[in-house]
Amino acid sequence: MLAPTRWRFRRPVAAVVAVIVLVLALALVMADRWSKEKSISIQGNVASAITTADLTAVARTRVFFGHFSVGMNVLDAVPGVYADHGVSAPPIERGGTQPGPNGGFIAHQFIGIEEDGKPPLQDFDRAMRGGMGRQVDVALMKFCWGDVQSNTDVDALFARYRDTMAALERDFPNVTFIHVTEPLTTEPGLFTELKIGLKTLLGRGDWRGQQSNVARERMNALIRGEYAGRHLFDLAAIESTKPDGMRVLGRYDNQEYFALYDGYASDFAHLNAVGSKIAATAFLEAIAQASRK
Repeated sequence: MLAPTRWRFRRPVAAVVAVIVLVLALALVMADRWSKEKSISIQGNVASAITTADLTAVARTRVFFGHFSVGMNVLDAVPGVYADHGVSAPPIERGGTQPGPNGGFIAHQFIGIEEDGKPPLQDFDRAMRGGMGRQVDVALMKFCWGDVQSNTDVDALFARYRDTMAALERDFPNVTFIHVTEPLTTEPGLFTELKIGLKTLLGRGDWRGQQSNVARERMNALIRGEYAGRHLFDLAAIESTKPDGMRVLGRYDNQEYFALYDGYASDFAHLNAVGSKIAATAFLEAIAQASRK
């Protein structure tokens, strides 16, 4: 009779010990983050003021944008950017390609989520080859923040992206393709870090933790390295750059990463009105530059 009693006693003790170990491990991680997290300066404002000429050029351009989630934040803010400059915005329509009075449009489509087994690259490729590629001047796709997590094989995903875009550029030489960096999430609070730590111990990934932003930074470094000097909409740089020109920088396991600035966020990953307008301005600027090739 003594053995079962000891086992009943040991189980809660083991659970308490496990919790203590988890808390101590997370405390070390958070201590590293808090001691290393800082902001660094970059040259200029990422989303510089757009000109009326740029907006007019976009209104004459036929655009296709494949996206999910944050992409809608960007598109919702486009009419406001035009209104601020007193210029008529092009029509923005899901799946539509009806030109506006200046001849241009922004057609868009929601594309799949990698984590849900619906590869966004396949959706974008299918849309372009299904007819969109013969109707537009400029095309771009954006991965969702959920597409790159702590357990994502970033190098393999980037290789698929590079190969898909290279094939599209070859088969649609009259279309200018813009490349978009992976959007970020905000820095998680202590309670969220505890939940993430528990998921990690259970062998599950999480898209809100520091490790996921480390993976996104790896993806973005590959995109910037491959397409620097070409048409690039650096959404991650915009999301992590504060109004004073400083970027939010964190560190996890001796790896630096950038995070979404809280002042632009409506939650952990989506943009508020301020962040949306800044991103929309840079989005339109990238299209204007692409339209001039």
